[in-house]
Amino acid sequence: MSDAAVELPSTSWERRKIEAMSRIQRVALDLFDAHGYRNVTIERVAAAAEVSPSSVYRYFGTKEMLVLYDEADPKILDAVRTAGGTTAVEPADLIAVARMLLPLLTESLLTEEAEHRIRQRLQYTAAIPEIKAGQTKQMRELEDQFRTLFAERTGFDPNELRVRMAAATAVWGCVAALDHWAGKGFAGRLKAVYTEAIISIIDQIEMMFR
Repeated sequence: MSDAAVELPSTSWERRKIEAMSRIQRVALDLFDAHGYRNVTIERVAAAAEVSPSSVYRYFGTKEMLVLYDEADPKILDAVRTAGGTTAVEPADLIAVARMLLPLLTESLLTEEAEHRIRQRLQYTAAIPEIKAGQTKQMRELEDQFRTLFAERTGFDPNELRVRMAAATAVWGCVAALDHWAGKGFAGRLKAVYTEAIISIIDQIEMMFR
């Protein structure tokens, strides 16, 4: 499978949106580092990013999401949506494709620049209570998205216990990996931590559907 398999989402509009949001987020994080999170307004971020404040609100909704937004999330969800074709597949087949995609996804999504930005985001999440609260809400929403998508791909009921457990394992397992990396003072590459964590997550989900 080629690297093109993980160049997701696939439409030009989606790619432009992700690129715009990533650029605005980089500008925002640099401003927060320079002046402090609470001292930087949406309007200041917009001016520095050369976009309108309404564009920032349209993309992110809240100031907290300038920190919490993760450009990898829509790409990973789209990878699950299209892995092995678009028809219903057995969980075992979807899991096999996930194992094959893992090195491609980590290599393309966890660049050194991406890890630097994740480090910035984690530091603000730990320090600012409203961002921490927003992270919990964001992860629950992502869990629901993954659960619904997994059910659509496999034909299972989205309320089935195994499907709920698979979604929770995937999302909160990745959160645990991030917390572990932060707990080590961000030593080493996140790519290595994530690879180990996701292999374990895939193994656990595979056991659920045997």
